[in-house]
Amino acid sequence: MRVADYIASFLISNGIRDIFMLTGNGAMYLNDAIAQSGIGFVCARNEAAAPMMAEAYAKFTGRLGAICVTSGPGSTNALPGLAEAWVDSDPIIVISGQAQVSHTSHNAKVPGLRTLGTAEIDIVPIVKPLTKYAAMISDPDSIRYHLEKAVYLATTERHGPVWLDIPMDVQYAIIDPETLPGYEPPPAKDYVLDIARDLNTVMDLLKNSKRPLLIGGHGIRQSRAVEKLRELVELAGIPIIFSRFAQDMMPHSHPLNFGQAGIKGSRYCASIMRSADLVISLGCRLAVQLVGHKFDAFDHAAKVIAVDIDPAELQKPGVRIDVPIHGDVGTFMEQLSGKLAQGEYSSWTEGVKDCQELREQHPMIQPDMQGNPMDLYYFMSRLDALSEENHVFVTDAGSNYYVGGQVYRFEKGQREITSGTFASMGLSIPLAIGCAVANKDIQVLAVTGDGSLELNIQELKTLSHYGLNVKLFVINNGGYVSMRNWQDGYFEGRRIDSAEETGVGTLNLEKIAAAFDLEYERIASYQEADDKIRKVVSHDRPVFVEVICDQNQKIVEPIKDLAFNVAHRQ
Repeated sequence: MRVADYIASFLISNGIRDIFMLTGNGAMYLNDAIAQSGIGFVCARNEAAAPMMAEAYAKFTGRLGAICVTSGPGSTNALPGLAEAWVDSDPIIVISGQAQVSHTSHNAKVPGLRTLGTAEIDIVPIVKPLTKYAAMISDPDSIRYHLEKAVYLATTERHGPVWLDIPMDVQYAIIDPETLPGYEPPPAKDYVLDIARDLNTVMDLLKNSKRPLLIGGHGIRQSRAVEKLRELVELAGIPIIFSRFAQDMMPHSHPLNFGQAGIKGSRYCASIMRSADLVISLGCRLAVQLVGHKFDAFDHAAKVIAVDIDPAELQKPGVRIDVPIHGDVGTFMEQLSGKLAQGEYSSWTEGVKDCQELREQHPMIQPDMQGNPMDLYYFMSRLDALSEENHVFVTDAGSNYYVGGQVYRFEKGQREITSGTFASMGLSIPLAIGCAVANKDIQVLAVTGDGSLELNIQELKTLSHYGLNVKLFVINNGGYVSMRNWQDGYFEGRRIDSAEETGVGTLNLEKIAAAFDLEYERIASYQEADDKIRKVVSHDRPVFVEVICDQNQKIVEPIKDLAFNVAHRQ
């Protein structure tokens, strides 16, 4: 069989049911193999969006996402989405076409040679810093080895993207699958003993703690340990807060769940974080966005325990970690629950009660948010309130990203897929497409800004062409409201690229919807928000919804370092 056909069958045998792609000459045999294989394929309008679709697919399903792009500019176009998957630890595999082996600058071995064949560039050294594994396949008989190695590395330890570059003559080369050498993975790491050595220290710190605090992170889901987390929280009776990626793991009405933490967290999260005397971070990298620009969200006397599969996260500068535990967070939670079930420990009821009183006294939605022009907090809270268990929230950048994290409550088991690390503009549309392809039974409620819309506007046609069950709410607030906020706050209102006279202007969104063959709705006031939302979600067709919101929207920032702000104003 052809190498290209082997690749397609390999993907299917590894549970990949869909692939995101854009056809091109450099990948023509790969494209043909995909067409014949029976694998579902979604053709993006720009290679930049394909990895974004695949990362959403991987985030939502927990399975490998797959992409196929052509050589040269097709490969380099995919770099933005590849970077997203890298920093968000998403397991995706990129299969790129390439010029024939004798036409590659990689094979020429001439220092300084920039390109050789048609639409050719040596893509592997470019993508290596953004992948767990990257290789050009020059020997057709090595294809099984490289595929097996790539999939293994993408889906073990800290997940991440991998990339295989397939020259044209390798794509159509004939191989015998029965004789191909495979990849032998190293023995699986057993973290049980390593974790057990640290567990006594953890238990001693818990026994002496009066106000312990758990932090749930993205690593919990990647460890397939969401249920273990819920069991631990119930057993321990310890308050828990979440990073943005993890906050859909438990309903926010749970008496021990105190929602999203960090600079753009709940109104009361700063008090909860500062009052803890013991912090146990579970699969959370304690990013700047969570612990503050000066890494001072926790009291200086608090003890910090951090469990992470990636040792680099335990060694980086930032929050002082008193007990770094390198290991699988699911294994750690299971062992900790076992220890807690065996012994008697003092109750942390008083600390929990204080946290609950803070939550009751500082709700995110305030009475003055109900008015016109519509407050984004009010609109997105209504979107949350009217959602059902089959809904998936998608956000991307700026105000919709921040507000979604602060108002979504996940009371019915809804999920959220977002640009977690970068909070990138323009991701809502491709992320929504990836989710809708992953599961035809869900409905995606995607929110984007009138500025973010333009960065992947071409994928509106992908949305309409495939008739995906996505409701895209485009916030019309005059463009780039987050940029205007920091320009006002730091630079006395001097504007660049955030006002019509300096570069940005709001598109005619109704005409945009028509141009891409999308049904259009408009929500212009808070009074009509509920009825319009109910109408939009009542069917499974894709809809483009323009939402008129306050052009002077302010964002709640509970953890804000004053010294940082003063320094940046000087």
